[in-house]
Amino acid sequence: ARQEIFEQLEKPYISGITFSGGDPMHPVNRADVRELMHEIREKYPTKTIWMYTGFVWESIDGLEVMDYVDVLVDGEFVKEEADPQLHWKGSANQRVIDVKATKKSGEVVLHCA
Repeated sequence: ARQEIFEQLEKPYISGITFSGGDPMHPVNRADVRELMHEIREKYPTKTIWMYTGFVWESIDGLEVMDYVDVLVDGEFVKEEADPQLHWKGSANQRVIDVKATKKSGEVVLHCA
């Protein structure tokens, strides 16, 4: 799977990668996800890295893995707040966070807000 990811990222029309499904920030996954993101960032510094997680920014902002993420969609999907009109997220409680800008400002900065 790792080799397939790198083969796809070699293509100039692939702008980046998204980590989702299950939860990449589940404690069991964190070390492997961080290692893979680090390798992607080194090999493809211009590709974007997006991540979807049920955790909220404030509970994971200090993790090293966040140094590699460009955009974070945080918070659990809530069926009662689902809206197909929302961009990049499934429910209104979720946030689409510009991680680099957020780290720089110290306040949550939304992506394309």
